[in-house]
Amino acid sequence: MRVTPRLLVASLAVLGMAAPGALRQDTAPWPRKGETVGPARCIQCHDVEAGLIADGFHRDVVHSPATLGCETCHGPGAIHAGDERAASITYPPLLTPAVQARLCGHCHANEASRHAGGGVEGFLAAGIGCTECHPVHDERPPTALPGVRFLTRAATMTAAERVDATQCVRCHPLQDTALHDTGHAGLAAGAGAQSCEACHGNGSLHVTHGGISRLISRPDRARDTVATCRACHTAVDAETFHWKTRDEAWLSDDVTCTSCHSVHGSASRDPAEQDTARQDTANQDTPNQHTGRAVSPPEPTNRECASCHLPGFEVLRGSVHESLGALDLALERGCGACHDGALEHARSGGRPQLIESLHDSDVRTEERVCLACHGDRSELRGVRHGTHAQRGVSCVDCHSFFVQRGDVRRQAEQRCAACHADVAARFRLPNAHPVGDRRMGCSDCHDVHGDRGSRRALELREERCVDCHRQYRGPFAFPHRAGERDGCTVCHDPHGSPNRRLLHQTSTQQNCIACHGDFPAFHDQSSGSVFTNCLNCHTRIHGSDHSRFFFR
Repeated sequence: MRVTPRLLVASLAVLGMAAPGALRQDTAPWPRKGETVGPARCIQCHDVEAGLIADGFHRDVVHSPATLGCETCHGPGAIHAGDERAASITYPPLLTPAVQARLCGHCHANEASRHAGGGVEGFLAAGIGCTECHPVHDERPPTALPGVRFLTRAATMTAAERVDATQCVRCHPLQDTALHDTGHAGLAAGAGAQSCEACHGNGSLHVTHGGISRLISRPDRARDTVATCRACHTAVDAETFHWKTRDEAWLSDDVTCTSCHSVHGSASRDPAEQDTARQDTANQDTPNQHTGRAVSPPEPTNRECASCHLPGFEVLRGSVHESLGALDLALERGCGACHDGALEHARSGGRPQLIESLHDSDVRTEERVCLACHGDRSELRGVRHGTHAQRGVSCVDCHSFFVQRGDVRRQAEQRCAACHADVAARFRLPNAHPVGDRRMGCSDCHDVHGDRGSRRALELREERCVDCHRQYRGPFAFPHRAGERDGCTVCHDPHGSPNRRLLHQTSTQQNCIACHGDFPAFHDQSSGSVFTNCLNCHTRIHGSDHSRFFFR
């Protein structure tokens, strides 16, 4: 039998014993009105709890400007700080499970909606509160089976041991009840030898680690869903049983048995139906308690996001997007400016299916989001058709959303080498442009965002060279016809070369012969001849206003 704080306090009261300091028989209600004192005042008396929470799951809550610190969970503390009575402050473990669910749900609505496949209703029916499984002030425990997302049924058979079905029903009474009204009534607790573990696999790991969902097989999420179902439904042909007129297989990684079949009946409704129901409820206007008239809910702000996504707001500080993280900014103009569906996500209690996270989105989606604010910049007018976009390189591949002010270009150019390692290596040759020491960058020569009129996007054009090397700018009466090909890069390697003046070849003679193999016969090319150095005569090799042969 598990001893919980509530049970221990009740037992001590029956025996006439005083409860220890960490456990009380009385607590202030929640929510309630009052004045706050701030976390610094709380820590003066509760330094032990503060030390534990500093290494725990809730360490960001205490000092974040988006929360009330300790009073986020314990309520306003001004009266308690004055009289030091336990009854003047809220002690969440002594609240009823329903009140605990509302308190914790302010930050953990998304996690609560996924409990037991149907939300917290099953735990409330069993009289189990959040704190009976989740330690609030304790340090973070070591991760159980790190790297495991969801165990398959086959894996649980080897990694865990069987448990009694009554342990399953203790936390999941609604799922067990729903089984009695479905085709799986024979798997309800006490109806068969295997019961719940026939589908979910052995449950000892799940039980001993506080009910972590990934440590039990979830047929609706595990990779062996079809195999799990066919362990009992052997007569079902996974490919053609339901679709006799189809030639191809219907079941796949995305479409499995649970995509259509509800195992637990109403206790595990289709997620799409849950989203619709939650959204309908969220969009309903609430009646005013005094006039009875429908009043639209207030416009959500970024504070709604900050209550669950504190780390994201912390890294926004000092960044180029810091203004979007203002806590009092309307959600649609703040977080919603980049995350499509943010408003619906917040109103639904955090359903991840309703929001575009941008972590795994495609190039076009990221491009659309970024250009919604930055699309009026002239240097970005060709980004949709540029070489980077055509090759699947998105804005966030080069630009971190959280880059600090003044560091945008430097950070982006550091990422050039991730794709262009061969080019980055050339800058370490004896003769190279000073890229990397902040005197030059890749974007000084290349249109990194897209093609703005060049024959080929990202190519190095001659006009870029003469921006710095103005003595070769022209126009000349007799220009070097290299400009009709690849310009300066016909002779020079712009990134780096082992040769002087960044030449492709070790000597001027070899460079010129690469294009001018039809030189006159009298140009003696034997060693020591004056004709072996073309620049002895053709001194204006970049262009001339006097001679078509580039003579002085």
